[in-house]
Amino acid sequence: MELSSLKHATDWFRVHELKSIKDPIGQIDRRELVVSLEQYPSDIGLGPNPRRPDPKSRVSREIRQTLEENGENFHLLNRGITILAKALEYDNKTERARLRLHANESEVDKYGILDGGNTNEQINLWRGELDAGAREALTKRFVNLQVLVPRMGLTSDTDALLNDIKEARNNSVQVKQKSLADARHHFDLLKGVLAKESFFPEITWREGDKGSIDALMIVSLLVMFYPRFSEDAPDKEPNGAYGRKEKCLSAFLEYAGEEGEAFAKWIKFVPDLLRLFDEIQYSFPNFIGGRFGGIAEVRIFDGKKYEKGSKKYRKSPSKTTFCLRDMKYEYPMGWLYPLFAAFRVLLGENKAGDVVWKRDPFEFWAAHGEQLCARYEPHLKNVGNEPKKIATSALTYSAVRGALTDLYKDDLLAEAGISA
Repeated sequence: MELSSLKHATDWFRVHELKSIKDPIGQIDRRELVVSLEQYPSDIGLGPNPRRPDPKSRVSREIRQTLEENGENFHLLNRGITILAKALEYDNKTERARLRLHANESEVDKYGILDGGNTNEQINLWRGELDAGAREALTKRFVNLQVLVPRMGLTSDTDALLNDIKEARNNSVQVKQKSLADARHHFDLLKGVLAKESFFPEITWREGDKGSIDALMIVSLLVMFYPRFSEDAPDKEPNGAYGRKEKCLSAFLEYAGEEGEAFAKWIKFVPDLLRLFDEIQYSFPNFIGGRFGGIAEVRIFDGKKYEKGSKKYRKSPSKTTFCLRDMKYEYPMGWLYPLFAAFRVLLGENKAGDVVWKRDPFEFWAAHGEQLCARYEPHLKNVGNEPKKIATSALTYSAVRGALTDLYKDDLLAEAGISA
C-alpha cells in the first residue's frame, strides 16, 4: 500500500475517541486520542525526538510482532505516540481532528513526534507492505496518541520543560523482572548451557542489552516442555506460554527455587530445544500442504520481484530465530508453537530419573513432519491462520500432541515387528 494514499500530517483525520486532560500547573494542554491506522497520518515528523527509529532493534521488532500477531489489541499493548504540536483542532460534528505543526523550515525540529518513534516507524513499515486491497485491516487496528500543546508557545521555560520530558520518556530504564532475575544470578545455569552456542552473544539477559534474542523467549520455550507447567494449566496444555513472557519467567523462577536439581536436568536440554525450534521454523513450509507462498500472511524472498514493487516479496531472506539460517519464506512465529510443544512427548525422565530424549527429535521431525503437519493444518485454517488464536488454542495443542504420540507409538510397534 502506498503511504501517500493515507492521511498526511496536515489533513483532517477521523478520531475514534478524544479526551482533554487539564494540566494542573497550566503550562501544557494535553489531548488523548485513539485513532485507527486507516486514519493515522503517515508523515508526522520526528523533529523533537532525540532518538531516530531503529527498525532492527529488539523493542522495535516486538512492536512489529504485536502489530502483526495481536493487532486488534495493539492500542492496549503499546503505549502509543506523543506528539508536540502548536495546536490541535477538533470538529465535534464530524469527529475529525487536525494537527498544526511546523509552519516553516526553522520549526521542523521543534514540532512532531516527541516519543514513540519506533511505534510510528513500524506502523508505517507494516502499512507500506500491505496490498492495496487490505485497507479494511487498518480500520480494525488503533494507536494511542497523546498531543501536547504548550499554552504560551515555545518559550524558554516551556522549552526547558519539554527537554526534561524528552529525557524522561526516552532515557528512563524500567527495572523489569528480567533484569532483576539476571542481577540475582537466576539465569546463570541457562547461560552455562548456552555459552558455546553461536547465537549466545545475541541473547539479551537484561533491559538495555543489545541483541536479537530475548532471554524470555528462551525461558518460554523451556517451561513449555517442563511437565509442571502443563500440569498446572487449566487444560493441561502449555498454550498459556505464547505472548506471556512474564508469566513464563515467574514460573521459571518458581521451579528453579522449589525444584532446583530436578529443574536443572531440564535446563540442560535448552540447546536442543532451541535448535529444534529453529529446525521446525526452517522446514515447516516444506511439510505444510498446498502452496505455502500463496497464504496471505506469508512473504517470499525474491529480490527481483521485490524490485518490481510487489509487497508479497522480500528484498532479503528472513532468518530463523536462533541459528539465523536464511529462509525463503517469512511467516508468523505463532504458527510454530503447537508443533514445537508436541515434541515434549519425546522428552522425559527414564527409570533412573534422568531426563532423556526417547527419540531423536530432529530425525523424528524429518521422518514425520509431513504427517504431523497434515493433522495440524486443519486447525490452522479453522482460525483463519491467526497466529495468536492458533498459538493459544488448547484444543490445537492437544490434537497435535495426540498426533505425535500416535506416530511415536507406530514407530515402537514397527520396531517390535507389529503392524499398526
